[in-house]
Amino acid sequence: MTVARKRDAWLLAAALAALTAVVYAPVHRFEFLNYDDSVYVTDNEHVSQGMNAQTFRWSLTAFDGGNYHPLTLWSHLLDVSLFGVASGPMHVENLVWHIVNTLLLLWIFCAATSRIGPSAIVAALFALHPLNVETVAWIAERKSLLSTTFWFAALLTHMRYRRTLDRRFYWTTVALAALALLAKPMAVTLPLTLVLLDVWPLNTGPRGPSALRRYAVELAPYVALSLASGILTIVAQRSVDAMQTLKEYPWTFRVGNAVVSFVWYLKAMVWPTHLAAFYPHPMETLAVGEIVLAAVVLAVLVTLVVIGRAIPALVVGAVWYVGTLLPVAGFIQVGSQAYADRYAYIPLIGIFFALVWLVLWALEKRSPAWRKAAAVVAVCWIAGLSIDTRAELVYWHDSITLFSHAAEVVPQNAMAHLNLGMAYVQKNDMTRALLNFKKSAEISPWEVDAFSNMGNALRILGRPEEAVTAYHQALDLSPDDASTHYNLAVALVDLGRKQDAMVELNRAIRFKANYVKARFLLGTLLARAGQLPAAREQLEEVQRLDPSYPEVGRWIQRIDELQGR
Repeated sequence: MTVARKRDAWLLAAALAALTAVVYAPVHRFEFLNYDDSVYVTDNEHVSQGMNAQTFRWSLTAFDGGNYHPLTLWSHLLDVSLFGVASGPMHVENLVWHIVNTLLLLWIFCAATSRIGPSAIVAALFALHPLNVETVAWIAERKSLLSTTFWFAALLTHMRYRRTLDRRFYWTTVALAALALLAKPMAVTLPLTLVLLDVWPLNTGPRGPSALRRYAVELAPYVALSLASGILTIVAQRSVDAMQTLKEYPWTFRVGNAVVSFVWYLKAMVWPTHLAAFYPHPMETLAVGEIVLAAVVLAVLVTLVVIGRAIPALVVGAVWYVGTLLPVAGFIQVGSQAYADRYAYIPLIGIFFALVWLVLWALEKRSPAWRKAAAVVAVCWIAGLSIDTRAELVYWHDSITLFSHAAEVVPQNAMAHLNLGMAYVQKNDMTRALLNFKKSAEISPWEVDAFSNMGNALRILGRPEEAVTAYHQALDLSPDDASTHYNLAVALVDLGRKQDAMVELNRAIRFKANYVKARFLLGTLLARAGQLPAAREQLEEVQRLDPSYPEVGRWIQRIDELQGR
């Protein structure tokens, strides 16, 4: 590459970084969300301490949020050490990582193809597409950003290895792949992208009769890492009951939704409207006609790819899209979403470069005027996406704005109403919270949290009888939920039904032996009922579990006085 072309590449990189920073600038004012940010940061007792020897050791074995991703946890721990539990700096850091990923992607395509303009268009589509707002504006998605950084770095060192055959670059690529997996297990498909990069644009890799064997040997470390990460992910997801069973989500539901989701991302790429933080799985309501239509669309697209197989970028882009999306397409159902914007962060890159190089191929024998017109269209598309991205970004400012929008654009969205209700609880607006909990329970009668939170809101609003009914509905769905038994006990105390309350507290303790609040309340109720030895036993256990628990010492002292000790 000449000095002038290098200068052009640097100028484009600077412009792209600046444009991305301007479009996403408002994130520095954004708040934490009540959607996994609490799991990873705000309510995480380890992360809130910042990085130290103890929290570092914890991160090596932690399965918080149903993931094994120590690298991401280190990032959050360092954030807290540097900035405290502050949402502004953490959002800015997400933006910085996204800009880094954009520049790495530009570097990859410039280095692999020597085509600066088309590479810049691919990087701009990645940087400024509204589907990627979720990944950038949500602190809980730091894992995707970090994983992508190491993923792209691995692609760069792999190219260096192919061109120099220096084994140091090979092992550097393996190490970077491991780091990508330690940030987020979705990088299990990284080996596929290495092979695709060999096919196009590098047109390299093992050749000759022993090519397959040599490829197998080369890829073995990557496959081993991906298998290990996959196993750890399954263990982590099962530890928090996030992985759905075939009884809950039969194969008919999974396959049907997966077919639709492959087309949904393509539609959202072309026409990114009605995006939301959560899209509920349609379950049995997914129409057969919708599945058939999606399958027909996919068949047409596959046919077009086969017809256009003379254009390597088209084939590679299609395989990149399908292959990298496969782990999150819903065949292995984690959570209750049908699809998610964040899942498109890596896969849509394949569609972006396939489209750009398809246009280049179509214009190859056309006059310069056609190429200029195509460039103008690309710039207009990117400008339009930038405007849409800025508009979409606004919804991610806070939980109320985010889930109000999700409930508006995605009908029958129980999760949106549940999280919106929780957001109103944080604002101490129990009336609005109750309305949303009721709506969530109406849409999804099997949603335990909707009923338990409805009970909490009713109790705070001074309606304990209705709260008791809501808690019983929650316990019908999840009989061994210790916190619901405890909350039911509190509502029963409000109604003066102390004996019934003690029954519920004993159940709560049976399901959660170290439940300090339940033991303390049970101890005080027993003391007031004159059952002093039993009361002292519960309060002594509270003191053992939490020596600093307020009032427990005073209660034990009072019991001793009554017993004449």
